[in-house]
Amino acid sequence: MEEEDKHSFLQPLIPSSSSNENNDPSNNLKLFKNNNHNNIILRILVVFLVALISLWANYEASKTFAITIVNDAKDSLAGHRFALSYVSNDKATRIILNTSSFVQHFLYPINNDHCPEKNVTSVTLRLTRQNLTTTVSAGERFNSYVVDISHKLLEDDQHYNNKMAIVGAVQLAMARVWLYDGGSTAPSGLIDGMAEYVAEVAGFRRERVSVTKCDGGRAWWVDMDPRVVVGYLHYCERYKKGFIQRLNQALRDTWHDRMVDDVLGMPASKLCGLYDESSFNLI
Repeated sequence: MEEEDKHSFLQPLIPSSSSNENNDPSNNLKLFKNNNHNNIILRILVVFLVALISLWANYEASKTFAITIVNDAKDSLAGHRFALSYVSNDKATRIILNTSSFVQHFLYPINNDHCPEKNVTSVTLRLTRQNLTTTVSAGERFNSYVVDISHKLLEDDQHYNNKMAIVGAVQLAMARVWLYDGGSTAPSGLIDGMAEYVAEVAGFRRERVSVTKCDGGRAWWVDMDPRVVVGYLHYCERYKKGFIQRLNQALRDTWHDRMVDDVLGMPASKLCGLYDESSFNLI
């Protein structure tokens, strides 16, 4: 009797069968299946999250303007590179959105009722076969624009490897898209110079050309390279902060020859004298 009591007292409180269950191959298989099932669920959730972010991005883009990418040089080296590096991964669309965002925030500060934003409904970015610099033209629909970029930017290995060359070209074009132009009556030299200014503020400064002496007897934006005009615009902005934004707003509906004088608060001829004395090439 004593031996039986001693035997029962020494028995473990937890059945030893649990240790055997842990070593049971069938249980290990169940555990593996559960982990595998959890991994599948996690992957599905990640895919769903990416799709959700993509839908949100498209929705945000749709609130601004429609974007179309056109490859008119598909069978060329430039066309293949454009399709691979900029179209297939939506990089071209992202470049348009990012460069556009910079211009909009610069020209039309948030919560500033005095700077109503220009209405842009659509932008088409088109890789063209033509040998031209980046150009901006009106689209077929009202408030739509077409940005043509040269195939040379992608055929030349130096330009192709320098990804910022494409971004800089689009940045300049998007500045031109968002600038008012007095209902298409403002001098193109002035508007192109303003676009050059915005692109430079964004960090895309092109090589400057030699600056000719300012002629006080005529407007300094007439028949001038935009890279010359931008020098005068920098000086105007330095003389009167906010000049570019105010000039852009003045160009909303019309243009007249004294507009720059009015926005600047002084005759442009006087500015010429100050400009020539300032060694402005340091900018």
